[in-house]
Amino acid sequence: MWTPEIPPAPNPNPKNDLNKSPQELVSEFWDKFIAKNPGKVTTIFPHSLYANILPPLQEKGASSARNAAESYEAAAKQCREQVWRIVRECRRTNEKFADPDFDIESDKNLCLWNCLRGLLRGDGEGSEQDSSSGSSSDDDENVDVPGSVHRIDWIFERPQFTIDGYSNTDIKQGANGDCWWLAAVATICNRQDLMEKICIARDAECGVYGFVFYRDGEWVTTVVDDNLYLNHEDFDYYGDRYDSTGKRARKYKKLYQTGSEALYFAKCSDPNETWLPLLEKAYAKVHGDYESLSGGWSGEAVEDMTGGVTTTIATNRVLNKNKLWKELVNSEKNFVFAASTLGTGWDWTRGGLALGHAYSILRATEEVDEEGNKVRLVLIRNPWGERDRRGIGEWNGPWSDGSREWTPYWLQKLQHRFGDDGIFWMAYEDMLSTFVFLHRTRIFDEKWTVVQRWTSVSVPWVTGYLQTKFLVEIKKAGPVIFVLSQLDKRYFRGLEGQYEFSLHFLLQEENAKPGEHIGLVRPAHSREYRSISAEVELEPGKYEVLPKILATRDSKKKMVEHVVKDLAEENPQKLKQVGMNYDLANAKGVSSEEYPKKVSSDAEENKKDTCSQDKDKNKRDQIEDKAVKDQKENDTKKQNNGKSVLEMEFAPLEILDGFRVNKKGQVLNEDGEPIGELKEGDLMSCTGKKITRGEVRDTDGRIVGQARTLLRPVGKPVDNAPNESTVVKNDEPEDEKKYEATDEKLPGAKDGKEDDTIKKDGDEEVCHPKNESQSSETDDNAPPPWNAICVIGMRVYAKDSEVAIELVKPKDPKDAILDVEGAPM
Repeated sequence: MWTPEIPPAPNPNPKNDLNKSPQELVSEFWDKFIAKNPGKVTTIFPHSLYANILPPLQEKGASSARNAAESYEAAAKQCREQVWRIVRECRRTNEKFADPDFDIESDKNLCLWNCLRGLLRGDGEGSEQDSSSGSSSDDDENVDVPGSVHRIDWIFERPQFTIDGYSNTDIKQGANGDCWWLAAVATICNRQDLMEKICIARDAECGVYGFVFYRDGEWVTTVVDDNLYLNHEDFDYYGDRYDSTGKRARKYKKLYQTGSEALYFAKCSDPNETWLPLLEKAYAKVHGDYESLSGGWSGEAVEDMTGGVTTTIATNRVLNKNKLWKELVNSEKNFVFAASTLGTGWDWTRGGLALGHAYSILRATEEVDEEGNKVRLVLIRNPWGERDRRGIGEWNGPWSDGSREWTPYWLQKLQHRFGDDGIFWMAYEDMLSTFVFLHRTRIFDEKWTVVQRWTSVSVPWVTGYLQTKFLVEIKKAGPVIFVLSQLDKRYFRGLEGQYEFSLHFLLQEENAKPGEHIGLVRPAHSREYRSISAEVELEPGKYEVLPKILATRDSKKKMVEHVVKDLAEENPQKLKQVGMNYDLANAKGVSSEEYPKKVSSDAEENKKDTCSQDKDKNKRDQIEDKAVKDQKENDTKKQNNGKSVLEMEFAPLEILDGFRVNKKGQVLNEDGEPIGELKEGDLMSCTGKKITRGEVRDTDGRIVGQARTLLRPVGKPVDNAPNESTVVKNDEPEDEKKYEATDEKLPGAKDGKEDDTIKKDGDEEVCHPKNESQSSETDDNAPPPWNAICVIGMRVYAKDSEVAIELVKPKDPKDAILDVEGAPM
């Protein structure tokens, strides 16, 4: 059961709370906890940088219908043309294609690993892979990084893209945890027509290969070169080795760098077949890197490669097993299936199967035994292609290889051969009781029409059905499939932010009475984030889809704005790559009507910020001038009267070494106490940067600002002018020393009157600088207000060419959350 995040209690202020009622305190708490103007980062980079390559913004109103096959054909045509242009250029220059956008060779040589690793490295950032299928075989040579990179004609003796077509027996998992994706590939391999639609165009001589994938409701194209990662380094990687005949180098290459087994990631079982590692490379490229493929659900991978819609089935909830069986048999080729195993504790295997792993369902058949009884059997495959060294990976129960069920009759009838090839049979009932989830993906052809709309919504802390809804009009009776989805975060890992969203929706007729709904749709499990769907038979009419979104926040994760600020200098190349994916995805949540308002609003905010900063600077200058004047008067008073005073001085700059400038321009020590502040430099550029002898430097060692210390008491009061030998002076000239404090109002600067922090006792004047470090520290450490924004999309598939969808938003933003009965939840 979902439980809302418990907000952290604010630090109490007993003095202020004494005069407030309990209701006032509660109202004040929620007022601070929830963002006044909710919003999210929609663009990592300014829109002007690539205004011409962002997708066109969606128009307001109903979406135009589009044939499901038509949208694919447009992407396939674009892919073929792109490959053709590259081949033409390669022949003109007499050079093989080198992919500038995913150059794994240069990336390895420079040790950047941007094609291998994600945006955030070593930060312990959690992701969806924690609970989804992502295991790899223990027999894989899992070293930290690949040993070398070479082209296909260097690795393979007689390379061929396919040998006897695509086959599920070709597939062997490599060093990545992408068993979920490989299980999906094995499932699709049973349909040669589907595989041909993924691998669009190629030219092996030029080393260029084109593929298409389905992303967030649209087909996208990608092209890769034929460089691949290998397990082992080159013969002379660690230095020149004497080999006058070259025999040792040839032997080394033959043993360690030749054929499919030399590949670091996924490989075909045939030593000269290349389609699988190239397909995996293309899938890694569109997501940004190989690491992004670690962990996932097989159904989502099938969607990405077919454009279908996946329904996750919890095997312990199946109501009509005969109905499910008919879909598994799949006589009309409408579905493809995969399965997942999950552990429930410390167990890592069950019945010989690896837990936390994905398997392909290749075939379901009902046969008659020797006595005339019907037997339902399912053929399943492990993407490892074999058992691991512990003997784990294949079923060892009834109908497993070598079991007593395999009589000569059955071996002949099913044409089965025993072997360590990852393929095994299970009884239908055993499959349902052993596997936790089945992933059923419906495949669409030219008979289906699809419409979709995207928007961004603010997700409140208290959950309920939103009044932002989708209105769907059906003009022809028949099957209709509704899919509510959010952006696929796998494409921009590291920029997901702190919030995770779980999708639900209610389907009803337009203006239906409370409780008269057609369906309530929710995820099959707690880690099913990307989309949910419902299949229903509908009559002509108008129908409403009301979303409900549950949001949870992990305050330990980095906020998007912080990641951008940190990575802009540390790894700008990777930030550009992932940031582009982020911007392209989030553009879906902004309509053409909303965009000008957003740009105008952003510009106005920037203008306000600039004016505010200028005013603050002028105010600080006036206050500091006043403080300098007061300090000089104190010095004159000491010299003339010789009275006892508590002398103030600037602390030495060395105490700032190693500390950083915070977002308020302060420098705090380990206890959160202010010890300095930014003197010169842009606050944005200096925030988070370290200080060395008063100089604020960036990661490249460039000076971006100057910091200074605060005034502090020297010690005991002295009777006359101070002895210069006892005063520790700042590096600043004496006439530039100013009284420092953490607040913008300093002693002597309160409405032109004497501040109450300066007290007099006879002729002795004692200064007590105003200190608000405690409240500043509380503000810095407290989590930001609740600000959950989710980009959602509704896709509708129907055998109706006139199906239409419209986005309906409430006129009053306050009317945001209602449950089915209309009362707040």
